[in-house]
Amino acid sequence: MASSHILLGVSIFVLVIPGLFAIHPANYSPFITHGTTGFALSLAPIFFSYAGFESLAQTAGETKDSTRRLPLVFLKGVTATALIFIAMSAVAFGVLPGARLGASSAPMTEVASVYLPWGAAIIVTLGAIMAITTSLNPTLIVPSRLALIFVEDRLAPHWLGFVSRRTATPIVSLTLNLAACLILVISKQLSLALNIAVFALVLLYCLHSIAFLMLPRWNPKLYAEISLTLPRWLMTFAALVSVVSMGVLIAVQVVQDIQTLMTQSLKERIAQHSLTSLELAVLWSVVAALLYVLARWRRT
Repeated sequence: MASSHILLGVSIFVLVIPGLFAIHPANYSPFITHGTTGFALSLAPIFFSYAGFESLAQTAGETKDSTRRLPLVFLKGVTATALIFIAMSAVAFGVLPGARLGASSAPMTEVASVYLPWGAAIIVTLGAIMAITTSLNPTLIVPSRLALIFVEDRLAPHWLGFVSRRTATPIVSLTLNLAACLILVISKQLSLALNIAVFALVLLYCLHSIAFLMLPRWNPKLYAEISLTLPRWLMTFAALVSVVSMGVLIAVQVVQDIQTLMTQSLKERIAQHSLTSLELAVLWSVVAALLYVLARWRRT
């Protein structure tokens, strides 16, 4: 795993530093290609690039002094990640026109091939592969851990959180997660997974922020147990910014989905891999509700 991260870091360095000297400023014009609407629609996919930090929150139970360390990890990690993304985007869109990047199946490799020799461009390709592979573990493991939490809170059937005594792994939840991934890959519906993941995360962050703002009134005892060293006014301000930001993203996605529902039939949406986030959210809500009802029924 360490070697993968080293290779990823080297590939970013090789891509960005030489690329700064190959930028053509004319490629930045127009800066917002598709206007305000296009910019608004791009916010959700960009937000998904930072969704991995949500996975870190699931490690709080295994992190020593998590209330002090994890906020610093989030702050430093998000800042460093944002700077890396900005640098890579500045180089990519400065070296090649946006239309060409959009049509490429491996845009960063194509960018690197413009100003790097063949061998160096291969490093960038390997770095892209490492970026994907290093993300696979949390992508598969975090949902299974969430399943265990749901079972502990009596929100899901007990069998969903079954853990093997021999291997100490949540076999059922991992298997279900793997099956879902295989179905999406085989059916070429990965875009649907991205849509529902983005919409669910945005909705989740909005609900988390609203819950934090209401916590002092609804549950003062629980609010008093917060042990973060950050000032309370700063946490409240961050929650307010989060509610507004996530609310805007939700509104943009809902408006886009309504337009799609009004202009395309269900058959067309399935054929074009353009099922809306609203449809997927309703579907998964029904599944979750059934699991919840089943869990409560079996316990009563």
